[in-house]
Amino acid sequence: MVNKWFSKVTIAAGLSLPLLALTAPSVLAQMVKVSVINNSGKTMTAVYMSPPDKDTWGENELEAPIADRQKADFEWNQADYGGSDAGCIFDVRAEYSDGKSTDLDAVDLCKETALNFN
Repeated sequence: MVNKWFSKVTIAAGLSLPLLALTAPSVLAQMVKVSVINNSGKTMTAVYMSPPDKDTWGENELEAPIADRQKADFEWNQADYGGSDAGCIFDVRAEYSDGKSTDLDAVDLCKETALNFN
């Protein structure tokens, strides 16, 4: 009886291994956290983050404008964002109340914990 039970457990474990392989990347994916710091002397009205291989910026990531000398924190699951290099490398654009903008190209947001816009 023990041999039959052990045999069934072994078969069940063997059949479940492919499912574990499919879910492992999402379980092991890192949360990326970055702070956008506004030291520009003006109000930051928009922040865009786009993988470098994209031609468009997408949607404004800010929930509200960032006043001068203030910051906003962002967090995402690497696997969900779909950026280059497993959701780490992004071009970043900050737009200001005077209509001007600052672009940062190919920033590794998995290594940088803060982006300081002057």
